[in-house]
Amino acid sequence: MFSKIVSLLLFTILSVSSYAQVLVSNIPVFDLTKLNEEGLTETQAQALLVLSLKNKKHNITLPGVFMDEALKNDQGKPFHSGYYSFGVGYDSPSAGATDIWGLFSVSPKTGDIWEEYSCERISFPALQKIQQEIMKKTGATFSSEVVQRRGLGCTDE
Repeated sequence: MFSKIVSLLLFTILSVSSYAQVLVSNIPVFDLTKLNEEGLTETQAQALLVLSLKNKKHNITLPGVFMDEALKNDQGKPFHSGYYSFGVGYDSPSAGATDIWGLFSVSPKTGDIWEEYSCERISFPALQKIQQEIMKKTGATFSSEVVQRRGLGCTDE
């Protein structure tokens, strides 16, 4: 629980600071044909997350919907080992406020996606097909990532 609170505070601080944000509308469409054996790049992970957000009925076409660059620790390594972690939210121009949609972590080796605050694993048929192709290419499995998932504070064990 403590790690979730720390993650939430970190995301909130980074979202309102000068941390680089990308408008979701500028993230390219996910393209499975460009996948390499090392797994997803940061941009591919962002694109897969956008696909998932659309499936969850988030209105990503709103102007002001943003995604932070992948969070990194002070050594420049991923905030959670084995995952890209992205803060996603919406800067509402009319309300003058930021609506935080969540902190999402994407595994580059499997395409596994978790929303960290609720510990919800995102899964739907089209994503499962993509994940199978990613795992075919990388040789990783969901079971091989148990330790990394524990680092998120979320697990399906």
